[in-house]
Amino acid sequence: MELVGIEMAENIGKRLQEARRRKEISLQRVSEETKITKEYLEALEKEEYDVFPAKVYVISFIRNYARYLGLDAEALIHIYKREHSGIKDKMDINPEFPIVVSHGGGEEAISRGGILAFRLTRKSLTAFILAIALIVGAGLLAIFWLRLAVRQLSPGMEGETDVSSDIARNISMVAEVDDKTWLRVIGDGVVSFEGTLFPGENRKWVAKEGMNVRIGNVDGVRLYVNGKKVDITAQDSARVNELVFTRLQGKELIKIEQARLIEREETVPEESELREERNE
Repeated sequence: MELVGIEMAENIGKRLQEARRRKEISLQRVSEETKITKEYLEALEKEEYDVFPAKVYVISFIRNYARYLGLDAEALIHIYKREHSGIKDKMDINPEFPIVVSHGGGEEAISRGGILAFRLTRKSLTAFILAIALIVGAGLLAIFWLRLAVRQLSPGMEGETDVSSDIARNISMVAEVDDKTWLRVIGDGVVSFEGTLFPGENRKWVAKEGMNVRIGNVDGVRLYVNGKKVDITAQDSARVNELVFTRLQGKELIKIEQARLIEREETVPEESELREERNE
């Protein structure tokens, strides 16, 4: 991995651009493989951070882009935070709502969780106002849905559990991260996410039939399935756990069970790194 010095005079955008050109990779290819739109990649290389609605997106995209290029992502993020520590965000946006997802060069205005997401720029005041109105409407609808789902959930959550829901046609899981943790989510047999989440991040995934979740640090994340908080504590106080959520056929129920016992010696990617940070 190429190292980036904290005190290096070169700016972030130049480092990203030079690393990409050395690898002879086009912005279009990076966009397709990282799912970051080409416009945002160009903004990062030009350090035009005003294109992004909040600093949390800049940090997230710098991290993903730098890791893709083999650079020291945390060093670049440190430089960005140092240079922009006194700049306030234009608005506070929940990280659970993505900006724009790029698929094969095209742009979609719908996130994987089914929530409308719009790219906010200074060039389009009309689009900005429309986005706010739609987000508010979606928020009110989500609150109604969550309240309705919570009223239908069964109280027991220990061991093998059946969670009753009037909207059990899908399995909807939300992760709220309090501490750095590695997470892998498999929905309907397809890996939806695998990587490290950081404090303050909120993520949502939806599956129709089943979902498998492996957690590298059970103390650092809270999981909610169809609005109900799930007990993710591993047996024997282990920090690693693996859970399976299954929609029962013919019933408005979701079964939650521990997939298998995981020995203390077994680790997941970056688990050793997490352990070192706790001991510091």
